[in-house]
Amino acid sequence: MFKLITLLALFFCVSVKSQNIKDSTIYAPIFSLNYAFQIPANTLLERFGTNNNLGFSGGIKTKSNWTYELSASFIFGTNVKDTTIIDHLQNNQNWIINQFGEESVVLIQERGQVFSFKIGKIINVIGPNPNSGLILKLGIGWMRHKIRIDNENDQIPQLSQQHLPYYDRLASGLTLYQFIGYHHMSNNRLTNFYLGMEFYQGFTKGRRDYQIDTMEPSNEKRLDLLNGFRIGWIVPVFRQAPNDFYLD
Repeated sequence: MFKLITLLALFFCVSVKSQNIKDSTIYAPIFSLNYAFQIPANTLLERFGTNNNLGFSGGIKTKSNWTYELSASFIFGTNVKDTTIIDHLQNNQNWIINQFGEESVVLIQERGQVFSFKIGKIINVIGPNPNSGLILKLGIGWMRHKIRIDNENDQIPQLSQQHLPYYDRLASGLTLYQFIGYHHMSNNRLTNFYLGMEFYQGFTKGRRDYQIDTMEPSNEKRLDLLNGFRIGWIVPVFRQAPNDFYLD
């Protein structure tokens, strides 16, 4: 996905011409590196708490202030509520013993990805030029999340790499996306960013035929909601038109 985003953006760069961003709307390929703090809801809240989301996107902004982009983001966090998945491995002192008979450190974390295609509209009600203003986005994509178990130096046989899929509660499915915020493109091309509130609705399903701790499949249908605040740094690719000079 990251390679596809880069290739598409480079393709659109070929057609870039000199433009005056201060006085007119411009066409430009745009890249963005972005971060979001997200709060889960519905079935996702039963499994995880708040999480971080780091993303990358690439696409184009048209002269009519529409944006089209492909994005990929990485979900990560430590607020896992479903920690009972390894309870059956603990002894009377709540330790998990490794292959050497020693107490082991086990970390349980959240991991996930979201890949999506988004369409946006910039409405020039505020900002330094016609390319800035209120932005609304809609999107569709694919969401995937799971519980990641990390044991120290991989020394617990029950939690070896080949056994981890039997614990991880992997789920994935179609997701819808909405965003409302502010899009800023500066006249000097140095300060370009966006920020705002975003909302995901993931129509996911458990993807494991068997989970060791429950001794049954994890294939239930889910409605996983993520709401958050996202801020991104934009890198537009265009050539600034030369300044006009007039002589009396």
